[in-house]
Amino acid sequence: MNETINPKLLESYFNGTCSEDEALLVEQWMGMKKRGDEDLVYLNVIFDKIEKRDDRMADRAYKHCAQQLQFPEMDEKKSAWKKAAPHILWGLAAILSVILALQLRPVPTPTDPEPAAIVEPVRFCEIYAERGHSKTIVLPDSSTVILKSGSHIIFPESFSGDTRQVWLTGECYASISRDEEHPFILSTALTDIRVLGTEFNVKSFPEDSEAEVALIKGSVILDKRVGEGTTQTVSMVSGNVVKIDRNNGDIRLSDFDVNPYSAEENKENAFVFLDQRLRDIVSELSRRMDVDIILGDNNIGERRFYSYFVNGESLDEILNTFNADHSMNIIKEGRTIKITSKAIL
Repeated sequence: MNETINPKLLESYFNGTCSEDEALLVEQWMGMKKRGDEDLVYLNVIFDKIEKRDDRMADRAYKHCAQQLQFPEMDEKKSAWKKAAPHILWGLAAILSVILALQLRPVPTPTDPEPAAIVEPVRFCEIYAERGHSKTIVLPDSSTVILKSGSHIIFPESFSGDTRQVWLTGECYASISRDEEHPFILSTALTDIRVLGTEFNVKSFPEDSEAEVALIKGSVILDKRVGEGTTQTVSMVSGNVVKIDRNNGDIRLSDFDVNPYSAEENKENAFVFLDQRLRDIVSELSRRMDVDIILGDNNIGERRFYSYFVNGESLDEILNTFNADHSMNIIKEGRTIKITSKAIL
């Protein structure tokens, strides 16, 4: 995006805690036209933290802003919109209030005092890893993030202020440089992960049944948002994995073996499934191997597996491991694979 703004300023604007000059800066920024998937993801992560939300305005806001900002009309039949709509609607409800404010805001007269100097907005980098590919990213503080396929990350061109914050949709392996005076915060749709310097892996795809944080080194504080302005905090140490059920919000803390992550190449190429549902496993395999895997029934999708694949195993080898009891039929047609339960005779 050509024009950017500090997300903390956006948050304070919609929570009513910014100054008049800061409000003017936000309104000027929001008055610009924005379009495209990257802007929708940007709104998704920025407005996820806004506390003042109005369910009744969400749908009306989208329809209004679809015309004002030239966003595409929302089609409920499209799965991509079904996944993105909750956060996007909140953002657009907030945008609607800005549009109305711009229409009603009086034009300054020559007698009005000169506005304070506008602080240069923070510029952001947005990176997406396509299906079948991963990307290694060096952040402004020299931390590295391996962005897994089908994932999206947003971070400032330079860190400023008291924290180093990035936003993630999808999966990444993060190796964070230690800086005790400037904690690192990785935010997803469900959580804020606060660290000083450590290594961890995050999975947070909106289509998966669970979000997961696996800590390889050091310690982290995980804040899970449970309601307006409230969080549930979990302290993690090396070897802990936290799973958050997207359906009921339940949090499970357990242990896992960090050794398979010890080799550098495993951070990018390994498949690590820590008590994971088969339907989430096949989603990951589909993204990372760029194939389409279809489960024929819900029952097998609920089966859980605890498996490591760190030796470059092929897709066939991985699927055959899950089918070691020969309870499933696995049928391949080109780049489409269908998995069904075998009939019980």
